[in-house]
Amino acid sequence: MFKTRTMLFAGALAASLTVGAMASDNSVNEQLKALRAELDAVRVSNTQLQGQVSQLRSASDENWLNERRAQEVRSLIKEVLADADTRASLLEGGMAAGHNGKHFFLASEDGSFKMTLGGQIQFRYIGAFRDNKTATGASQDGDETGFQMRRVKLKFKGHIADPKITYGITLAYRRSDGLMEAEEAKIGYKFDDNWSIAAGLMKLPFLRQELTSSSAQLAVDRGLSTEYFTLDYSEQVQLNYSSDNVKLAFAFGDTADASYTTIGAPADDSEIALTARADVKLAGNWKQLKDASAWSKDDLGIFLGAAIFYQLGDATAGGGTVNDSNYTSWTLDGLVETNGFSLFAAVMGANNSYDGPAVAPGTQTEASPLGVLVESGYMVIPDKLQPFVRWEMVDYDSDSPTVDNMSAVTFGFNWFMKKHKAKLTTDLVWVYEGTLEKNGFANGTSSDGLGTIYSDARTDDLFVFRTQFRLLF
Repeated sequence: MFKTRTMLFAGALAASLTVGAMASDNSVNEQLKALRAELDAVRVSNTQLQGQVSQLRSASDENWLNERRAQEVRSLIKEVLADADTRASLLEGGMAAGHNGKHFFLASEDGSFKMTLGGQIQFRYIGAFRDNKTATGASQDGDETGFQMRRVKLKFKGHIADPKITYGITLAYRRSDGLMEAEEAKIGYKFDDNWSIAAGLMKLPFLRQELTSSSAQLAVDRGLSTEYFTLDYSEQVQLNYSSDNVKLAFAFGDTADASYTTIGAPADDSEIALTARADVKLAGNWKQLKDASAWSKDDLGIFLGAAIFYQLGDATAGGGTVNDSNYTSWTLDGLVETNGFSLFAAVMGANNSYDGPAVAPGTQTEASPLGVLVESGYMVIPDKLQPFVRWEMVDYDSDSPTVDNMSAVTFGFNWFMKKHKAKLTTDLVWVYEGTLEKNGFANGTSSDGLGTIYSDARTDDLFVFRTQFRLLF
């Protein structure tokens, strides 16, 4: 009995230990599984951290390379600038030289002295055709053709010691013999941003088309009416005012259309000559007023102008010429430019009253001529091809039976290669009515550079074909 109980107890104990062991193993397995899961999570996290570290290291390397490249570029730029400065410096004077995008220049290192150099070349072909008739009605050949160096100029301008002290010299070569002469020579002083003064030989501030550079005209050359009424160059003192919307010019000088004069000489018989001009900007910028063309990207520009000239003649000279007469001239003009379209119009008038000694019988001593000019152009190919047309007339107010009022039309086109710096202009001038007078009203003769034919008692139409290449530098 005892033996049987002992065996039962031993079996029960073994079963208990076996169940306990099995329970313990299950718990350990669960813990191991949990540890393995944590280790797996740590491995994933570690992998992610390693990826982030790699990315940071790569970015750091790239930043280092970019910074190194930037340093190399900065170093290269410094070397290029230093080389440019060295090349642009004159060896002994500390002067700078180069091109500012418009002109070549020479300047002192501190900018107190500066001179710019520019120029213009105009080469053209002209064919003028007219069956001239004499006073008796007989026909004679009036055709003229050929090439012409219309303008060859060198321009120097700048300041001396101070940007306020300015100067300008224009050297021009005569068409007739190729000799050089000083077309313009002036010195000036800028009081401030608004007021300035200039003295010397320069154009009188009168006609707008005359004040616009010959390189920036709409047609091959200025109008016939402009040539008749122009005051051209004169020795003078000119006071100028400029603001955002108004420009004023006042001139006191010698007689109109007389470049170099000698006191007491017949060409300087005026006692006083005064000129005043005002320009008003209603829209746009003043740069638009400097040429007769509107570029494709130009905003709306509207300008109005007016000028008056008075000359008190020396009546003791005699002869009834403008110089020894009281001469008054005036003009009104307007310009509109926008998006490749330009329209310009001007009215010109004058009066000549002679109060001197008696002149030859039949000589007209008083006259009040009137002129009108209208021209327009449009860029059909933006900033490349620009057709244009011009109409003009002059009422001479003459009592001569051989002088008739003139009417003319001009049409043609501009082909721009580099805006006004390089362009080809071709046009046809048709004087379809009246007489084309060679003698301008203000003491001078109309320029033969227009390509027109002058002779007496003309009755037939005049046709002038002109083509010109213009280069600025």
